[in-house]
Amino acid sequence: MKKYAVFIGIIIFLGMTVGCSEKQEQFDGKNINFEVESNTIEITNETGFSLENISLKISDPFDTVKSNNNNNTERETIIFIEELKFESNETKEISIPFTLKGSMELDFKGNRVKGNNKVPFHIVGSLMALVSNPNQIEIKY
Repeated sequence: MKKYAVFIGIIIFLGMTVGCSEKQEQFDGKNINFEVESNTIEITNETGFSLENISLKISDPFDTVKSNNNNNTERETIIFIEELKFESNETKEISIPFTLKGSMELDFKGNRVKGNNKVPFHIVGSLMALVSNPNQIEIKY
């Protein structure tokens, strides 16, 4: 009789564990697609999440010569846009008043939203890498 009670207890425990667990949809920043055409960036959100409080910063390197003649590469912010919002499967085109170059760096951050749950994310990388090979970009959660 004691064996049956333990067996039934294990079955109830497994049933509660499996039956009560909620499968969470996974966010993958690599499902945010960037396409560049001369002076336009097209951003498509294919993550399955709404994206809110988005900021987009594009910067370009320039060389500065210090008094000791050492070259240091610094970045100049070319454009900074705040408070963008993307729904799931939405595409937005952002026009830039100059031609985009591969040496430029893109900084894209905000919150992914599902219901009342907001979680920050941050994507940063060279514009060329984001367009040609999104698997090499850095994504922070």
